[in-house]
Amino acid sequence: MGTAEDGRERQMKTDDVELCRIYGQMAREYLGAVPWEDCASRLEAGWLRLRRNEALEWEDAEPLIRAFWELAD
Repeated sequence: MGTAEDGRERQMKTDDVELCRIYGQMAREYLGAVPWEDCASRLEAGWLRLRRNEALEWEDAEPLIRAFWELAD
């Protein structure tokens, strides 16, 4: 899932996907009706603190986190 800048393919592990799901859903519950654009930078900072896989950058996780955020609406 995703391509690294050097052309290597990045793989997201099941645990990473689950963490994206939990983070997206819990952030939506906590932030409620705040638009994604208004809280994305705060969510990015939180993601960088809590991610288990330090190789999984925000740019790779953000689409999945946002999808779960939107599903929780």
